Amino acid sequence: MFDMNIIDKTILYKTTENFEKFIDEFRTKSRLMPEGKILISYKEKIESCDFGNIVNNLQELKQTYFYWEKPDKGCTALGIESLFNVSYSGPHRTTGTEKEVNYWIDRRFSNISKEEAKTIPVFIGGMKFSPDKEDGKSIWKDYSDSDWFIPKYIIINNSSGCSLISNFIYDDSYENNFLDEYRDGKNYLDKLSMGEPAEILVKIENSNLFDPGEKENWKEKVELALDKISSGKFTKIVMSRKVTSLLSEIPSVYNLLKQLADHYPKCYIFAFAKDESTFFGASPEKLAKISGGWIEADALAGSIQRGDNEDEDRRLADELLVSKKNLAEQNAVVDFITNSFKRFTDDVIYEKEPVIRKLSNIQHLWTQIKAKLNSENSIFSILKEIHPTPAICGVPWSGALTFIQDTEGYNRGLYAGIIGWFNFENEGEFAVAIRSALLVNKQLHAFAGCGIVEGSDPESEFEETELKLQPILSLFPNEKAVQS
Repeated sequence: MFDMNIIDKTILYKTTENFEKFIDEFRTKSRLMPEGKILISYKEKIESCDFGNIVNNLQELKQTYFYWEKPDKGCTALGIESLFNVSYSGPHRTTGTEKEVNYWIDRRFSNISKEEAKTIPVFIGGMKFSPDKEDGKSIWKDYSDSDWFIPKYIIINNSSGCSLISNFIYDDSYENNFLDEYRDGKNYLDKLSMGEPAEILVKIENSNLFDPGEKENWKEKVELALDKISSGKFTKIVMSRKVTSLLSEIPSVYNLLKQLADHYPKCYIFAFAKDESTFFGASPEKLAKISGGWIEADALAGSIQRGDNEDEDRRLADELLVSKKNLAEQNAVVDFITNSFKRFTDDVIYEKEPVIRKLSNIQHLWTQIKAKLNSENSIFSILKEIHPTPAICGVPWSGALTFIQDTEGYNRGLYAGIIGWFNFENEGEFAVAIRSALLVNKQLHAFAGCGIVEGSDPESEFEETELKLQPILSLFPNEKAVQS
């Protein structure tokens, strides 16, 4: 429960009084601000927050929300409902989004310090792997190709405690009653905090995972990719699968997120809910963290299963470190990221040899890459340069993208796209949206992919996708996904 619970009249009065002073200050200073709309952000400390009840209630109400957690860093953020949405589809989605976001840059008034503002999201959401060609007919109809929003409320829990940011839009064309909006918001959040933990046993009732033709279909597509690679047109193509399952019940998304956080604490745990859909997952791959004039990224390619014991685990890791196929995949990703960074950075820093990154069910080759930004570069100009990487698309990426769209048989949507947040301080953090699934009522679409290069074996690559499906499918009992 929030510390500003409406039952506690003393606390409610104090927080309301502080907010009134804040608004009075805004009205005084607004005369010096541009005409039109202004974003007002009010931050305050709160005692604690029950993310579980809030997410469960938002799911029940089918409200837009965005959940972002880094378990190993002890940081969780939740954006609740959309105050202002920026949605663009089509080939100009990046420039269209950036233009609309830029409107707000000098139109914000808040009580957040300049230094603290660097770590606080303003826009949250994501971008699809590529523009959706099915014009609203696909499973991704609830999301635009580029879909970001300013939430009405952001709750952040980290090492500094728990904070609430309430956002409002001032419009000089009509009278705003911010005090009533503030009180109503507190009451609304208080109600969202109430409830009992959802205890629902959810099973997979039916799934194409168990279809014998699924493997043969995959092998045919991999063979097509290998033919293209043998012809010299590509050196790598990342192929993926979509496994669709019918669940016995609509699961509690928060319960799924907590299980993912428990099993994959080094990953980005996320959920982006909109209308009938929730896209969620546990991504191990940082696309970009932009902070303090630096940019960081993960090159993550090549994988092998975990061992049953410490000796076998070490043997498998050593095998991965000398695998020519996997090292070639990793080097392609490193080269792409470093070359992309050189367009807007100086002194790209990374180790020449990858290391092993261990997750609970899989091991990856991993290279951390960091560079100093050499000039003022917008968030979207950077994202446009670095996505999609060879780890999720191929080499060369433009031709691989066309092959993927023509061959896979489904739109990836937000899978392998971008998920994360950014603010007006030109800072943000984004994950590659892998190890993920789309939940639409009781229908679950889980995704997994792997890089096809010369020498790839379709059977082995199929087993790799089974391994990568495990984080999602293992959330449900009695499923028959591959065990490892």
